[in-house]
Amino acid sequence: MRQVMALLVIIVFPGAAAASIEGDWLLSLQDKQRTLVGLLEIEKSEDGWVAYLEGGPVSVVTDGDDVVIVADSRDVRGFVFDRRMTGSIDGDFMSGTYEQVGAAAQKEAPGPWQAKRQISGAGDAPEPNPVDLSGTWVATQELDFRKYTMSLTPAGEEWLETYLPYYDQPDVRCTSIGLPAIMTYSFPFEIIASDNRLTMIYEYQSRVRRIWLDGRSAGEFVPPSRMGHSTAHWDGSTLVINTTNLEKTVRDFRGELISENARVEERYSLSADEDTLTAVITVHDPENYSRPPVRRRQWQRNDSADIFPYTCDPDSFYLKMYEDGEMDMYIERTDRRF
Repeated sequence: MRQVMALLVIIVFPGAAAASIEGDWLLSLQDKQRTLVGLLEIEKSEDGWVAYLEGGPVSVVTDGDDVVIVADSRDVRGFVFDRRMTGSIDGDFMSGTYEQVGAAAQKEAPGPWQAKRQISGAGDAPEPNPVDLSGTWVATQELDFRKYTMSLTPAGEEWLETYLPYYDQPDVRCTSIGLPAIMTYSFPFEIIASDNRLTMIYEYQSRVRRIWLDGRSAGEFVPPSRMGHSTAHWDGSTLVINTTNLEKTVRDFRGELISENARVEERYSLSADEDTLTAVITVHDPENYSRPPVRRRQWQRNDSADIFPYTCDPDSFYLKMYEDGEMDMYIERTDRRF
């Protein structure tokens, strides 16, 4: 598994296509089994151009109307690879074919990709139109690019350089992984609706969240926690959750730091047939990220699915370190854990 540092990539745009590619694009690609979706942002800088996918740097190169986009990703087995998208630009539309480059446990067949320019415009906020999100939801493999490198601040980079996922990741020793990682794991969860709150029960680590719909703040003596304090409102029929009062934790599989001052925003939308739930999860933490990282998840309603009890034995984690003579090293790394 290779290690990749998050670096901004300078993009060179020769020819007339340079002026037409700046802006926000909704990028999607499809293999035989699933469709992935992400926001591609292309901007000018003092040195030229930079690009980001879901908040992380990517390479974009153009030659006239031709374009090549390369984005790194990590599969569920821990392999880091690239998706290479080759195609052409036609006004507000880009399209072509992509292929997976590098070793990966999850093999993707070459397939089509496209990107449509997003036109932002200020408009009146839609009237609240609550929908019923209650039920049991089972994860799919759709939507999520699982972008590997993110745009980190110097402090975020410094933290990551010495992070060892096997030893420092909270859940390997049965400690709560917290938000936002718990929403991105492929375990089912249940939503229970009440008059002034939604309750989310996660199978993973048997965690429970309460999302307050009446705007209440955390009590004076409520300490920060991995699940934080969550309030929500309806933006039309989209449920928008904001979570603060968080403890330090790591964002997900790579171990990037999330500070106590972070805010996690989740936007949940329900399909017209009410059977598919999608979420866009954004971390706002300028202490560690120069651009907010984004994850997307999708679930299918399955009220016959069980939420199983979750068991975790920390002894198996510590015993192996003891047998391998690594306990002193682990104790010396106490500042890497919370």
